[in-house]
Amino acid sequence: MPSKHVRFVDMPTMRSASAPSSSTGPATLASPDLGTLPAQIHLHPLLVATDSDAPLDWDMSLPAESSRVRLANYPPQLIDTIVSQPATLPPRQSVAIICTYLPWTITVTPTPNATRTAPYVTVGDVLHTLYRRLRLGVTPAELGVLDAVVRDRVHDAYVARYRRVVDPGERDVEKGKRIKRVDFLREHRLFYGLTLIEGGLPALQLPHGAVWKLHTARS
Repeated sequence: MPSKHVRFVDMPTMRSASAPSSSTGPATLASPDLGTLPAQIHLHPLLVATDSDAPLDWDMSLPAESSRVRLANYPPQLIDTIVSQPATLPPRQSVAIICTYLPWTITVTPTPNATRTAPYVTVGDVLHTLYRRLRLGVTPAELGVLDAVVRDRVHDAYVARYRRVVDPGERDVEKGKRIKRVDFLREHRLFYGLTLIEGGLPALQLPHGAVWKLHTARS
């Protein structure tokens, strides 16, 4: 039985954005009907999902700093000059992310007090916000949107996650925090990139270019 189609929204009001472009050559995703938005929307290469391989080797149950870059012409690890680049072109002050396995819409905004704060969403903002939001605990109401079979798989993912902690004391602490949002991904914890949601989400007043889908892979 599929899970119920319920989506929780934990996001502020979207705002328009404008900032200087980057020279990194992001992939291009076009749309024939953009209204007043630019004719093309770009996503940074370290974030974009492709048909070949994931741009990052990243288990999203771990901090973004643990990831390894898979793209040629980039350092193997994330560095400040890379994560401080705009996540989108033209840059935005806010980006919403959705995922098949998650009933939440995750909003990414510029991170206050970051190493290199920018007036727009950066690569680092996207990665660190995903990690932080997935670390949040889950309420009974949020678990209730799942059918019994999926709920059991989420619980199994929670058990497997805290059992991976090597230190016994830290393992007990993690166990005591109970199910987190990342457990809703079950075995699909690997980051595979983002793609544009054509037309946005009008029901949430999110225009074209403001909403991206998170793709994942089995760990």
